[in-house]
Formats: sequence, C-alpha cells, structure tokens
Amino acid sequence: MAKNNPIYWQDEILQMMYWMRGEGLGEIIALEDVNRLLNAEESVLIDNIQRLVDKGFLNYASKRGDGRKRVLLTQRGIEEGKRRFIDEFEPYLGHEDHMVCDDPNCDCHDPDFEGVCTHFHDRHSPQ
Repeated sequence: MAKNNPIYWQDEILQMMYWMRGEGLGEIIALEDVNRLLNAEESVLIDNIQRLVDKGFLNYASKRGDGRKRVLLTQRGIEEGKRRFIDEFEPYLGHEDHMVCDDPNCDCHDPDFEGVCTHFHDRHSPQ
C-alpha cells in the first residue's frame, strides 16, 4: 500500500499509539514523537492526524506550554487501534519466542523443545 494512502497512515498511527499506550510509554503523545516512530513527511502526518481527529479516533490534548501539539486516543480510537494491532500482530502475541504455533498439542510447546516449530514456519512463510 502506498505510503501516501490515508488508510495506511490511519492503520500505522492507531497501531503505534495503541502500542505505546499498552507499553506504558504514554497516552498523550506529541506529534514529533509520533513521527519519530513513523517517519512521515510533516504535512502527511498533520493531515492524517487531523483526519483521525475528524473521525473521532483521536483528540488534541492541551498544550503544556512548550508549543508542541499532542494527541490522545479516544475510546473509539483505543478500540480501533486494538483491533488493528491484533490483526497485524496476532500470530506473534502470547508466544514467548515467537516461533511456536497455535496448536497446544504440538511438541513446540514442550519446555525442552529446541528449534523452530515447523507448523508455525509453514503457516507464516511467504508464499
């Protein structure tokens, strides 16, 4: 998907802000901090942040006297960010080493198992 596509940026911004919130890195995020992780042109970032505000996913937060614009997820934004984050990263969530499959009966779940689960590798390899 082209990086000038608003849907691409909506996904990236919501996922990143949801992740930051979940990791305890902050709920109110300065636009400069958003851009450190996403590396967008300033105008692209500002346009897409405004689009997310208009759609009710983000709100502008009050300034802290330093002149930096800040945003935070609304409840709708949290729900949408979570959905998009899970869609993107579900195959890796809850897996200690990210190399086990979802079959609880597979040998890869044995604490003494060494290596990479072939079921996981087969399902997640590029076609």
